[in-house]
Amino acid sequence: MLLKIDINKWFSWLNLGIKDSSTASAVEVLLQVVVICLVAFLFTFFLRKGVTRIIGGIVRRTKTQWDDIFFEERVFQKIFNLIPPIFIDFAFKIVYGKWQHIELFHRFIVAWILVVAGFVIVAVLDAINRIYDSYPIAKDRPIRVFVQVIKIFVISAIIITIVSEFIGESPRNLLVGLGAFAAVLMLIFKDAILGFVAGVQLLANQMVRIGDWIVMPSNNANGTVLEINLYTVKVQNWDMTITTIPTYQLVSDSFTNWRGMEEAAGRRIMRYINIDMLSVHFLSDEEIDTLRKSIVLKGYIEDMLPKLNEQNEGKSDVLDEKRLTNLGVFRQYAVRKLETNPDLNMNMTYMVRQLQPTATGIPLEVYCFSRKQEWVAYEKVQSDIFDHLLAVIPYFNLRIYQYPEIIKTTS
Repeated sequence: MLLKIDINKWFSWLNLGIKDSSTASAVEVLLQVVVICLVAFLFTFFLRKGVTRIIGGIVRRTKTQWDDIFFEERVFQKIFNLIPPIFIDFAFKIVYGKWQHIELFHRFIVAWILVVAGFVIVAVLDAINRIYDSYPIAKDRPIRVFVQVIKIFVISAIIITIVSEFIGESPRNLLVGLGAFAAVLMLIFKDAILGFVAGVQLLANQMVRIGDWIVMPSNNANGTVLEINLYTVKVQNWDMTITTIPTYQLVSDSFTNWRGMEEAAGRRIMRYINIDMLSVHFLSDEEIDTLRKSIVLKGYIEDMLPKLNEQNEGKSDVLDEKRLTNLGVFRQYAVRKLETNPDLNMNMTYMVRQLQPTATGIPLEVYCFSRKQEWVAYEKVQSDIFDHLLAVIPYFNLRIYQYPEIIKTTS
């Protein structure tokens, strides 16, 4: 042996005599293992510290961000962790080339190397995912699901290789033997399999992207998608809470994605006012004269009056005549006010229509699209429209329907 330690000499110096030769040999081997491991770790520690400092300096001076991400994920540092097992294995083959337990020891070293290599591969995959996320395409097509699947494959391959190394069988034979446990493995990795399939469907069909606003009442989710991975989709709700949804539920259950609204350059406004049916009537000449003073209605009224007079020629009964109503003129007024509103997208559908009358009056619905989609700005646009409409309704001699109890309370 190249590394020889006289164990009896050291123990006799400590007044601890070892008479059993087998015990002395075992202790000698143990001390030699400790020395070799200590040398390997010290060598790796100083080498890693020096080289990492050099690499860090180079990384900071480069313009590209790729090397910075690899450095932050400690890929280079983890590669140095391969040195101790390789050094120890090489040293033991030289020192204990004919040792009867060298093969078993080598298997432990191989397992050590495989585990460290697994950590290196995982770190590389994390770095690749971070680099990909820095590009705009990552919002539409994230690869986190695929990265996690590769991680599972790598970890599974390492475990199978380590087991096959210790039992002395090839990985292929081990996989054949695992066929009997396929049902159990399917049960164990059920969520992973469902998540992977769902993730592929979500990405392929563009059902959900990072940054989308989704609503899923069954999971109390109403907010922005933060992350899509193999098992879960994280949603930050409007109240800043985080909801975690199993990935496969986004395929099996229904949810609302507001991306279409954001891409359409308009957020829909669809709200109605209940008009008291008893306040609807034909406009008198005095009311027409008052309303035609409005710049908004002047053109409409002056255009309609000649047409109505022509159609009513020869008719003297009010049941036979066609006349302007206060509700009809108010609808035209509301439409023209929408057309002059710069906050609305007039390239999209807009109208003011009557809905089916109910016990609470005639619902007069405003349907249009706001250019401003951000929640606070959108609500302001919507509120400004109805503030004005509610304020001008009395000028048309119309009344808003309210429950009698409310009227009594406010009067």
